[in-house]
Amino acid sequence: MVFEALNEWIYRGHGKYKRRISKKANELKEKRNQLHSKSKTLADERDSLNSSIREIRNKISEHKKNRDELNERVKHAKEQRNILNKSYSEIKKKIEELERIRSLSLGTNLNELRKQLRNLETEQMTQPMSPQKEKKLIETISGIHSKIKEQEDFLNKDPKLKKAIEEEKIIKQKAEKQHELVEKLAQRAQEEHEQMIELIKQLDNMTKKINTVQETIVLTKIEADTIHKEFIESVDKSMI
Repeated sequence: MVFEALNEWIYRGHGKYKRRISKKANELKEKRNQLHSKSKTLADERDSLNSSIREIRNKISEHKKNRDELNERVKHAKEQRNILNKSYSEIKKKIEELERIRSLSLGTNLNELRKQLRNLETEQMTQPMSPQKEKKLIETISGIHSKIKEQEDFLNKDPKLKKAIEEEKIIKQKAEKQHELVEKLAQRAQEEHEQMIELIKQLDNMTKKINTVQETIVLTKIEADTIHKEFIESVDKSMI
């Protein structure tokens, strides 16, 4: 009877031990599975980030290509603008020389008259003076205006000068349009550059995030492997 009671006690004790080991094994299995699920979720997140990074890199390359192409167009447009500006300066000098030569026949210098007019108008606007002095100054300015108009009317009848003035207007319009083109292309190039820089910042942030996710994946897998080993040990003990 004593021996049978002892066997019964041992059997019951062993049964409790096996149930405890089995419970622990189930808990370890559940934790291991949770870690594997977490690792898979993190891997999906990492793959999604990598996909986004590839798209961003493609967009960066596209913006860089567009920017570089626009900068080349800006360079070419500036060269054309410089040529037009040089032509404009040359035609201005030609007009001034033609005006000087034609003005000599009238015994006056148109450019000097214009310079004198500017100086007197500046004096009228900036210098304090008595009413009598201002009246006299206004009369002088009016007389110079008349002389300038007289000479301009005379010069406008000159075929060479008239042709040069028309050419000047055309070159000036072309130079202004070319300058507008330079500014427009430069603005577009700057916009492409700024968008590229913004994407580079996004890429840097995503890369840092991927590194963090990857590190977490590695640590999670290590922990899962450790839990798995403990699970196997518990299963082996429950088989005894």
